[in-house]
Amino acid sequence: MINDLRQVFYFQDLPDEALHAILPKLKHRIFNKNHTLIYEDDTSRDVFILRSGSVKVFSIQEDKEIIFNFFFPGEAVGELEAIYTDYSRIASVEAMETVHAWLLSRDEFLAIAEQYPSVLRKAYCQLVDHIRVLNRKVVYLSYMDVRRKVANMLLDLAYNLGIEEKGRIRINFKLTHHVFANMIGVTRESLSKIIKEFQDDGLIEMKQKTITIVDIQRLIDLYDSDVAHPKQRRWRGDDTNQCLLP
Repeated sequence: MINDLRQVFYFQDLPDEALHAILPKLKHRIFNKNHTLIYEDDTSRDVFILRSGSVKVFSIQEDKEIIFNFFFPGEAVGELEAIYTDYSRIASVEAMETVHAWLLSRDEFLAIAEQYPSVLRKAYCQLVDHIRVLNRKVVYLSYMDVRRKVANMLLDLAYNLGIEEKGRIRINFKLTHHVFANMIGVTRESLSKIIKEFQDDGLIEMKQKTITIVDIQRLIDLYDSDVAHPKQRRWRGDDTNQCLLP
């Protein structure tokens, strides 16, 4: 659970007096798993700062869910719409587990951003990171077959949420097949088939929704021809270097 505003990405560079002034403006909110914090096309402008738990950002197109990204403690959602004067939210945000968050009104967030330019600079960096992730998703959806989509998403998860354990990489984030499939735009049946094949080939293990990559180098050798450097797979740039998971 985050209690120190220094652990919030947008506020990392603010002076102590600013943090003391911001704290009373924050309203604590709790969201249960599968609760929607933000609805696509809604006109609300509140900003949510995650203190614990994780959320997914997604859109529903022709009754199909497309997952764009995930956010973790210390990060915020809704801040880009607060800055931009459009009339509606660009995507929905849903709790992946129980989420504790601080709510900050749009007017209060903008007042902070106007007084402290570092907040706007970080918003720009965050936007660039979003575009990088979406660019990779376009490649997945447009040019890769199912096997390569699954393999490349496993590598993305390894570089962003992986923990090395005795030469293996454990993905420190439980994913159902439904969520994983919606991340790369395939059916759950297709994903399950490829996951089983990867397990049979000794590339991965999966226990209780937790994926462990057994042989990451072989996974890279087989499916990583399009990406020259691991940094290209990062969901957050160096400017957002922080512990995303507690």
